Amino acid sequence: MALKAGARIISSADAEYPRLLVQTRDDPQILFVKGRLASSPEKSVAIIGTREPTEHGKIIARRLTEFFVEDGWSVVSGLALGWDGIAHEVAVSAGGHTVAVLAHGLQTISPKGHTKLAEQILESGGALVTEYRMGQGPLPAQFVKRDRTQAGLAQGVVMIQSDLKGGSLFASRAAIEYQRWLSVPYPTPQDVSRQEPKVQANILLADGALREKSDLLKCEPGDLERLIVLRSKSDYAQMIHPLALPSPPDQTPLSQLQLF
Repeated sequence: MALKAGARIISSADAEYPRLLVQTRDDPQILFVKGRLASSPEKSVAIIGTREPTEHGKIIARRLTEFFVEDGWSVVSGLALGWDGIAHEVAVSAGGHTVAVLAHGLQTISPKGHTKLAEQILESGGALVTEYRMGQGPLPAQFVKRDRTQAGLAQGVVMIQSDLKGGSLFASRAAIEYQRWLSVPYPTPQDVSRQEPKVQANILLADGALREKSDLLKCEPGDLERLIVLRSKSDYAQMIHPLALPSPPDQTPLSQLQLF
């Protein structure tokens, strides 16, 4: 059935199986794949966030996606509404490679409104990936596992925006658990002043107490060394070179920071 649908099946024993994913403790034994996986899988980043982005957040997401595409990175996301769709769209339009990880079989696309986007991903040389067999529909628990697989496929995760109970936290926690880096852009002054609910996790991870951060990410305080807070464009390089020493604290007023 998979072959008739233009998909192929790869196992963790196959050379094509993503090397980053096989390093995780809960990597799927098999993947159903349509399209082409990244030629340099180590240069893969997951870009995720709320399904209800703010307008200022959309600008940050586009600039961050373009930043990675220009450096030759593959963009991984989940084809969901909100940030996922934006990340895929920007990657395709910028001529980059992108992988959509699905929470159901390849016989359908969910949400239906992203059917055209899924076609564009394949046409641009990207891939649709799932661990679920043909015919399997989307179930709530599968979205959690899908989010963890996104993190497993990537060198790091960029969580553009999330509230304190957002689904994006599943991939964010997985990134830390998998010994990858997690990046969170600091919200714009406009979103902070409006007390936007969808940026509260970003604010806590940037400015909260150490215990508050580790509680939110369900990790040990020492694991927060791999948390990168993006307060300006000068911080972007830490994602490309995460082992580099952090830049000196930026004393520029928040209203003057150039995030995009």
